[in-house]
Amino acid sequence: MNILDFSFTAYEEEFQLDLTQRLARILPKNWQDESYVINNSNEKWLHLAEEITKDLSKDRLLTLAWPKKYGGLEETNLKQTIFNHVISYLAAPINNIAGIQWIGPTLMMHGNEEQKTIYLPRIAEAIDKWCMLYSEPTAGSDLASLQTRAIKNGDNYIINGQKLWSSNANFANLGLLAARTNPEAPKHKGISNFIVPMDSKGISINPIEDINGNKNLNEVYFDNVIVSAKNLVGHENRGWYQMASSIDFERSGVGAFSNAKRNIEKLVTIIKDNPNIAKNKKSARDDIADRWIELNTGFNLAFKIPLLQDAGINPTYEASVSKLYGAELTQKIAQTGMSILGMDGQLKNNSVKYSAADNYLASVANTIASGTSEIQRNTIANQGLGLPR
Repeated sequence: MNILDFSFTAYEEEFQLDLTQRLARILPKNWQDESYVINNSNEKWLHLAEEITKDLSKDRLLTLAWPKKYGGLEETNLKQTIFNHVISYLAAPINNIAGIQWIGPTLMMHGNEEQKTIYLPRIAEAIDKWCMLYSEPTAGSDLASLQTRAIKNGDNYIINGQKLWSSNANFANLGLLAARTNPEAPKHKGISNFIVPMDSKGISINPIEDINGNKNLNEVYFDNVIVSAKNLVGHENRGWYQMASSIDFERSGVGAFSNAKRNIEKLVTIIKDNPNIAKNKKSARDDIADRWIELNTGFNLAFKIPLLQDAGINPTYEASVSKLYGAELTQKIAQTGMSILGMDGQLKNNSVKYSAADNYLASVANTIASGTSEIQRNTIANQGLGLPR
């Protein structure tokens, strides 16, 4: 198969339709409107996430591309991406995104057999909830500068330090932690990764309320936390290379474009229902058309990644291209929405029931989270184009 053939097979089209219909039976009838004005700290959102996650886990749909012995169905990465697209496009709440999309694949690549056997089936069965414990106050995009320490003490490690911006750490029972195990080594070579039970003595979690009132970001403190040496993932002091692969998984998602599609379609519906908007904003038609063209380019970038993975190619710089393009497109769509809707769009409870203001505020972080746009451009220049530093 030509790896640049972006068309779906009949089998993939049928899967997309079946999944859409399955979720439609669970989601509230007015969810497509309500989902624009409800956040992921809301009790209804949390309850729905629990219900949907449990339902999908029954048929191993959360982990389609994983080996069967770890709870998957050994489907293609492309089919897994189609699943992720439908979930994001329908704004279907899901628990444990970090475990399913980033940490599980990282454990599969770098964990030992005992760790895979214990933890991967529990992710597939929606038993555990995970969080990533990477970023710190002085180590965000430059993660190799992290200062959290893990000191070997017999059969354990003693962890001390602070993590920041840890999504859903307040709901997680397990975390994947990056800590410095050799402070004398060059910064990229003295880091190790650990599986950490989040109820361990010495861990304290403080939720951070973001600009839209969501409380899924957290700061996490480690005060002499004891972690078994059995929880070391891969080899000691080789954690940076494992972190790089998990970051690639995080950056390569199709979700940014799926969410962009539903936002553009919502704006189109609003304009059709309110013709005066287009009359008052002469550039509205052109602006929406431009965003639609950019969106379809983005989908090709996102779907290229699983096609490369299925062909055995590691899409490191392609993941950065997709992340960068998706983050900046999300901001452009948010700005377009604010411009088209005007003053009414700035209200949380506006007349068109569309969260243009929330989208605009939330989009600010898109070019920072999961690696800044500057970091993405460096990766593209160095690994994609072979340019000198």
